[in-house]
Amino acid sequence: MEKRKQFRLLPPPNTYAALGRNYTTVGKVKDISLGGLALEYIAGEETDLSSDIVDIFLVGSVFYCYNIACQIEYDIQVYVPHVNNHFIKTLTTKRCGIRFKSLSEENRAQLNLLLESNMERTSI
Repeated sequence: MEKRKQFRLLPPPNTYAALGRNYTTVGKVKDISLGGLALEYIAGEETDLSSDIVDIFLVGSVFYCYNIACQIEYDIQVYVPHVNNHFIKTLTTKRCGIRFKSLSEENRAQLNLLLESNMERTSI
């Protein structure tokens, strides 16, 4: 049963998010709404999901929405076929669900701007 109150939208392909003040976890935004987003990232030694803030930005754009209060709802491994080469360390791709907590008026306005600009509605 769907728990989300808002439909998720597919963002432009250059949409990324960074968790924490030191940006220890950065990844591609897979879908987004005013309630939260799904973030796909490569897990590494410095990955830290304990943060309570997230920044969203579009590479090659001036759009930057920062210090959004959030909470991690899930963190799962995503199967991605890797190159079969013993010289390349196997990387782990993960996806986490991020729920936005209270949005400031500025954050809400910025997210609405992003959501209203040429995004596709998805059933995710």
